[in-house]
Amino acid sequence: MAIYKRVLSSILSVLIGAVFIFSAYSKLPSLEQFGWTIVETTFLSWTMAEWSARILIGLEFFLGILFISHIKIKRIAIPLSLFLLSLFTIYLLMVMKHYGPNGNCGCFGELIPMTPLQSVIKNAVLIATIICLAFNSFEFKFRFINLVTVLVLLACSLTPFLWLPPESIYVYDKETPLNRPIPLSLLYDSEINKPPAVELRKGKHIIVFMSLTCEFCRKAAKRLRIMKEKHPELPFYMILNGDKKKLPEFFQDTKAQNIDYSSFNGAEQFSMMNDGYSLPTIKWVSDTTVIRESNYLTLDENEILEWIR
Repeated sequence: MAIYKRVLSSILSVLIGAVFIFSAYSKLPSLEQFGWTIVETTFLSWTMAEWSARILIGLEFFLGILFISHIKIKRIAIPLSLFLLSLFTIYLLMVMKHYGPNGNCGCFGELIPMTPLQSVIKNAVLIATIICLAFNSFEFKFRFINLVTVLVLLACSLTPFLWLPPESIYVYDKETPLNRPIPLSLLYDSEINKPPAVELRKGKHIIVFMSLTCEFCRKAAKRLRIMKEKHPELPFYMILNGDKKKLPEFFQDTKAQNIDYSSFNGAEQFSMMNDGYSLPTIKWVSDTTVIRESNYLTLDENEILEWIR
């Protein structure tokens, strides 16, 4: 290979590798949200999505290192990167169908916001560059290269799991039946709060107590919103405590407008209904009796559907 072609090939390989590594690195801070977006836009379950998100990020790290180090480019890096970029592009098209062409697709996390359309164009340019590299690439070969490749793959694959382990690996205590009364009349008898448009004292409801400024409450609202989109019959209702001026910011972040809610102020009454100040709290309520409480990470929509039936 002529020296200028070798230099050009090396530059392209390093640039492609840098893009993959940056793409993986930028997703780590918002890894949880990346998995939830996969749930929202694909057929995958919560568990499959959170594992898939970490595996994809690990593969991006792996490909980046292969391209930069000029190891196994022809046999592994090029075919695997073309497959991965095609898979990402299909995913982006699904995101566009779900959200439209605007918004941050999360391909570079929150570091560089990109719309799905911009990311599709970026993928097309990368695919074309990789195809060009396929005809002009060179590789380093040395003893134990296969062992090194396997070790790099293992290290890259483990990185996202060590950064933020998936929730499915944790074992939570089984939720015990409560059968405890809840004073929901406080919602309807308040002098300073508008009563709910829904009669929560009759029938079965999943009532969620949240604060407008609580980070984990917002995560819970995002997760509930995704469940509600997939199963509109889920009887979610949010009781939101805090300054009403923060409502637009809350809904802009969570996009949970598909869930009915009431804004409620009054710390003592809120605490009486919530059994304390720990938030978010998810209560399974039948009439005026709390049947059980759930963590938003372990809340299972299929269990709720079976319960309301």
